[in-house]
Amino acid sequence: MQQKIGPLLGDREFFDTCLRLDMPGMERVRAAVEGARESGDYTKARHAFAKHIRESLQPDRFFTMPYEKPENVYRKPEETDVEAAERICNHCLISVGVPHQFGQVVDWEANPTYNQYKEWTWQLSRHNEWKLLAYVYRNVKRDEKYAKACADFFKSWARQALCPGDVAGDQTKCWRTIECGIRMGATWPYALHTFYKTPYFTDDVLVDWYKSLWEHGNRMQCHHWVNNWLIMEMNGLAYIAILCPEFVKSQEWLTFAFDRLEKELKRQFYPDGFQFELSTNYHDVVINNYQRTIQLAQAYQVPVPASFLDTLENAVRFYVKIMMPDGKTPDLNDGRMKDVAVYIGPKLGMYPGRSDFEWAVSHGERGQQPEYTSVAFPWSGFMVMRSGWGPDAVWGLLDAAPFGTGHQHEDKLSFLLHTGGKLVVTEGGNYAYDDSEMRRYVLSTRSHNTIRVDGMDQNRRSSYRWKEEDIEKKADMDYAVTRNLDYVSGCYDEGYGPNQDCSVIHRRAVYFIKTPEGLGVGEEDVCAGERKWVPFFIIIDRMIAKSVHEYESLWHLDTREAHLENGAVQAKELTILTSMPNAKMDLICGQEEPEWQGFRAYGGNQGEYVPVPTVSQKVRGDNVRMVTVFCPGQHHPICGVEASAQVEDTRICLTLADGRMCELNEKSMVSK
Repeated sequence: MQQKIGPLLGDREFFDTCLRLDMPGMERVRAAVEGARESGDYTKARHAFAKHIRESLQPDRFFTMPYEKPENVYRKPEETDVEAAERICNHCLISVGVPHQFGQVVDWEANPTYNQYKEWTWQLSRHNEWKLLAYVYRNVKRDEKYAKACADFFKSWARQALCPGDVAGDQTKCWRTIECGIRMGATWPYALHTFYKTPYFTDDVLVDWYKSLWEHGNRMQCHHWVNNWLIMEMNGLAYIAILCPEFVKSQEWLTFAFDRLEKELKRQFYPDGFQFELSTNYHDVVINNYQRTIQLAQAYQVPVPASFLDTLENAVRFYVKIMMPDGKTPDLNDGRMKDVAVYIGPKLGMYPGRSDFEWAVSHGERGQQPEYTSVAFPWSGFMVMRSGWGPDAVWGLLDAAPFGTGHQHEDKLSFLLHTGGKLVVTEGGNYAYDDSEMRRYVLSTRSHNTIRVDGMDQNRRSSYRWKEEDIEKKADMDYAVTRNLDYVSGCYDEGYGPNQDCSVIHRRAVYFIKTPEGLGVGEEDVCAGERKWVPFFIIIDRMIAKSVHEYESLWHLDTREAHLENGAVQAKELTILTSMPNAKMDLICGQEEPEWQGFRAYGGNQGEYVPVPTVSQKVRGDNVRMVTVFCPGQHHPICGVEASAQVEDTRICLTLADGRMCELNEKSMVSK
């Protein structure tokens, strides 16, 4: 490994041009710098500046902010904090869940993964380990070896990872601007405020640390990126500006960061609260970085624009609205099934009067549950249908959203269903950002619950272009919420396959029958014996084309007991009834040839996926209508469905528990 020499910023430039030497408290530094200008020796200036830092930092103020665990997988699953700290001191480092044992010096550009997974190297330079060492030192075990390890890591990183200068923000191995933002706004400040007075944070370490802070600030101002990256970058820039008043650019950087953050609130959040990447994971990344900026500003009595708190309140409310009965978010796009309480908990302090936030965080023990049940997101294009707020409620979601601005999946009109305490109709999920077949699978239509055409996936990616005014446009979605029945519909007409063939249009309507009255009958008419009323879904798909195609509808099931029986799919948690007697129905699980099908990712790391049974129903035609009924549980009141395949037909006939037929008409259902 070749040794380099960083930071690149020299003493003369740093002391003469980067510092506010006229700032109160910097008198000794100014005097030492004036002497160094004549001699060319900045040793005394370095000592004076390091002494100033040791005297001026305010850890008591900094540590009033709640501690946040570092992000991403940099530790073993069952490892204690102390065990992780000991391993880190021994130079066994973990990135994206993959460990590697380094020698005496860490090679920060190394990549030990079997397939050269780039995230390993990138995320190593987020320096989560430094923050953990500092946390253990502060709260568990005041062992100076943790300070030494952190100082050694910094020195080796600063020498090897040279600030790249005029290079785009998404380039380089160690200086991507997303990592710059995370280092400055999450890990480095905590480590500095913990270790700055230890013997291992020498004058040279402190001066080089601040030189690197300056290089970070310039890079993030000049080469910032877009979307969630930009928010992380501006949070990091705000941290430098507030914590380093000694810099001549501090006020300029703070104004720049706040201005960009305020503009992005209007640019990145739909009026219904969802961040425009339409990922439940990156929605929180963005809110969390605003939260970090707000908390730091409040701790140091720096005023923030009122719009920060106002807009973010609507964004935090999004978690409650979309929450599944198990208290988690669905993993939309590159999203994550994560407990809503984990997302909202750190934000309670910003919104102490929100009883629904308190209710969600306490899992219903405090606060007040929302008065609504089902809810639509008219701008971002989602509809959540729920029977109630209890853990055994029936919950469904239709995705009629636009493509999003990042981390997108080709999944328009996909449907999810949560019942019996779990997400039963699931999807491929989110997988490591590598070049694997699994990654390609989770991005594709075939890992979602919608329809493929002639073996081809949706293909919005090839031509989709986001326009600034799109944030104010409502999605192409119709919906209604009534006491007995919910309804939502959407359309996909943006092309299939590599050539983006737009000759086929897919229209999907979902009816959530919440009460027997939604069928136009009484409960005594549909329940007999063991059968009891359970809310259920009717999904109507219309495929419209001028020529014959093969249509394949897909349903991914998180169950171990699914099997086909008389044209229906039977599982412990769910029965799926269909109306296509001529269709070819298969149950696929863990298939790799001729293409991947029947998998679900359960984590973001490589190798974290499992096979799941996936219903594939294929039918040929031009204009085709398909009706599918999803009945939760084993003792539901619906025994069969019949419906014409004619695309213009609107009638649906359900067989009830006692053998009678119940005829519905799409045109009149919403009025029930």
